[in-house]
Amino acid sequence: MGVPLVPRCAQLRGRGNAKSIRYTEMMPLYCVGSSTLPLWAAVIAILISGCAALPQSKDTQPKDEPKSASSTQAQTNTQAIAPSAPVMQDLARTEPVTSAWAFLERALDAEAAQAQLLFLASAQRFLQAMRLEQAEIILNRTQFLNANPWVVRQHTLLRAALALARKNLPKARGLVARAENTELDDGQWFLVNDLKLQILFAEKNPIEALNLINTLSLDNRSGADVEALLARVFDALSMLTLQERNLLKQHPDIAEDSLAWLELVQIISASAWALQTLRLDLDDWSARYPGHRATPLRREFRPASCASPTPASIALLLPMTSAYSKAASAFNDGFMHLHNGDHASSRPVVSLYDFGDDINTIGEVYQAAVEAGADLVVGPLGRDAVASLVTQSTLSVPTLLLGSSNTERTPNAFFIDLSRRSEALSLVTHARARGLENALVLYTLTKANKAAADTAVQAWQDQGGQITDTVIVDSTRSDFSEMISRMLSLSQIEAQTNALQNTLGDTLPLVVVPRIRRDLDVILLFADQKTARLLKPQIDFHHAGKLPIYSQNTVFTGTPDPVNDLDLEGVLFSDMPWLVRRTGRFERSDKMLTVAGHYQGSGVDRLFALGMDAYRLGCEIQTMSDDSTRQVSGASGTYFLQGGDIEKQPDWVIFRQGIPEPFAPVISR
Repeated sequence: MGVPLVPRCAQLRGRGNAKSIRYTEMMPLYCVGSSTLPLWAAVIAILISGCAALPQSKDTQPKDEPKSASSTQAQTNTQAIAPSAPVMQDLARTEPVTSAWAFLERALDAEAAQAQLLFLASAQRFLQAMRLEQAEIILNRTQFLNANPWVVRQHTLLRAALALARKNLPKARGLVARAENTELDDGQWFLVNDLKLQILFAEKNPIEALNLINTLSLDNRSGADVEALLARVFDALSMLTLQERNLLKQHPDIAEDSLAWLELVQIISASAWALQTLRLDLDDWSARYPGHRATPLRREFRPASCASPTPASIALLLPMTSAYSKAASAFNDGFMHLHNGDHASSRPVVSLYDFGDDINTIGEVYQAAVEAGADLVVGPLGRDAVASLVTQSTLSVPTLLLGSSNTERTPNAFFIDLSRRSEALSLVTHARARGLENALVLYTLTKANKAAADTAVQAWQDQGGQITDTVIVDSTRSDFSEMISRMLSLSQIEAQTNALQNTLGDTLPLVVVPRIRRDLDVILLFADQKTARLLKPQIDFHHAGKLPIYSQNTVFTGTPDPVNDLDLEGVLFSDMPWLVRRTGRFERSDKMLTVAGHYQGSGVDRLFALGMDAYRLGCEIQTMSDDSTRQVSGASGTYFLQGGDIEKQPDWVIFRQGIPEPFAPVISR
């Protein structure tokens, strides 16, 4: 069935009944004035349950794609002729925070060409959210009469993305080939090539993928698009084992430019945490492959040097003899691990200052470090210690603060925000970028989780989203059925059903298929691992298992637990690459296991990774000018430095079969 983009009421007049897709009984259709309510209700119903009647065009439509304007010259006068396409065609790109449902609602109240674009934007947003059933319904059951060529290509590309997400690689490849031509705009050019790369790597054909990226014409292309394609190739190659990469090097058809890619990945994988070796190897790679397409990645991974005519002095301010001694020790070990692998003759001199439990003296400790000649201070570690230092002291040298950045901008202050608040903000930004708009917030009543939930609620609303409800979860309970039924409006449906059954009596038993409330796009969950493991299966049982569920990394200890974490299936969270990746530069070597093996699988392993990154960032901020920008791919995330700001981008993962796996929608941007 399809939704022809013609005058709405004209299609409904004379069609008082239409068959339900799921059932055989006739369903009445109405058209009241210019209201779109009947059509809106029908589409909502079909997207949620698959049961609705949509008005259908009398024309015969090719099975796989919409009609283009050139193929529909003989349309009748009762059908709307699409005007010239608007300048802004890719609405999903031009409106990055608009949700799929918002696009869909606008489409149902739009005319002709504009409605076509809105339907496509809605389908694309569903694909970005990996809500494949909804995307499939829009793409398969919506017709586009007199569609312009851009619409035809976009519809075909989105169907290719859907096929790829469904692991139907032959179909995906065929659809991409059908859409590819010289008329692609920037967005479609990126989508075609991104899908082609994903298909080739999924088909275990990295040689062809490398040939593609090496021969693409990148002239006049968006820098962001080019970076995304390069990152796609690098990440896919990094997921190969050393043995697989070595076999590719021996391939008889491998080109020199492709060999350069494999060597770059191998250099970064082998020497990522040995800075001087990494610098020398990357410089040698650049000399052997000048102007190579992957050169921007080489710049991203090459660490800045802390070297100077006289070795710099760095002061580490850590609570080594406090309740946080394990975290402080892990951070110190990570910091010193990278320091010891730096250039021996010019690496900075590091002095450790222990401020223990007494954060009130942190200003005095800081001043003592500066007077002793520190060119850079790293620390203090901890939210309260950072707040105390910033309020008590003037920062006279560049200072890398390891705590919340929820303070006024201070000269010489560079923050690595470790707070749950920062993680909650990242969660909201990621979810809103996927077009998720209506959120249900659940949290246990601890100080940290309540603060994170409050931050998420405010940020969600600030970014234009809607909070449908906020619910406190009692972590002392194990049965959440009553709470879930109430928050999903299932209890209301049950009460209505019981009342109707009492009226009808036992002679006409009712069978009702439960349906959750329709104003939900996503659930934001702020809870500990134990509570999340109890809650998620019960949410699934109450018919909400297909809703995206975001949580924080409190649901993951750092050690995969496939048996117990099956209860977290589908939960999405962010964490450090150091904990959730196991290939490429994150494959633990024997040397690394000797240094950090006793931290592996524990929460303080995150502090070891952060310590390594703090050493690199300390060197970076000493060499950066105020107006320069820098990207650093570290162990705890990817850092973006600009002026005095440091922004961290974590990895996003989702539980699949009890294992955190990279969350990678087929359409990522």
